[in-house]
Amino acid sequence: MKRYVLIGVAAILLAGVAILVNGPLGAPPDGKILTAAEKSNCGKTAEVTEGPYYVSGTAEFKDGNVNPTNLPGDPLQISGHVYEGLDNSKPVANAMIEIWHTDATGNYHPNGNGPTTNYKAEDIALRGFVKTDATGAYKFNTIYPGEYSGRTRHIHIKVTESGKATLTTQLILAKPGDQISFDDDTVSKGLPTCHLLKFDETTKPQSASFDFRL
Repeated sequence: MKRYVLIGVAAILLAGVAILVNGPLGAPPDGKILTAAEKSNCGKTAEVTEGPYYVSGTAEFKDGNVNPTNLPGDPLQISGHVYEGLDNSKPVANAMIEIWHTDATGNYHPNGNGPTTNYKAEDIALRGFVKTDATGAYKFNTIYPGEYSGRTRHIHIKVTESGKATLTTQLILAKPGDQISFDDDTVSKGLPTCHLLKFDETTKPQSASFDFRL
């Protein structure tokens, strides 16, 4: 009997440790769930976890093509600007926007992290960066990422302005009928609704816009 009591106590203690480390069940990785008011307020771009699949040292995309290896998937285009502050008076030129996401089946290339030197060139896909022009504008073309366990469709982003701290965030691309919606996605619970991109399906490729505000 004592043995079962001890096992039960140990299980409770381990669950408590997990909550302390990872946050409450269903909470985003940083432990913050936005209120309805916060959800509707798209101020400075929200920061969220980079996740476990960040590979550093990736190359710049030529002509903004995130998918030069032509992995299959529905094409899309995302564009916008990088600004300092909440208005459009201070565009950030030459900002580096790192991009990485899964393929259409929900797999990263590679399915790991660390520097690019840990991998063969042919193992790296859907990873790299674009830079803003003199007006702070950026644009890139890629394919719809797939869903995977616990996550809806999303694109990881790091925005780096020279001499400033890097902003790490995510853009959400959930579609109607997906298994995981924006509201159900763990990371999205810590993001305002403006991070859910709305695509114009009349354009080819489908297009959406998002402005990063530092």
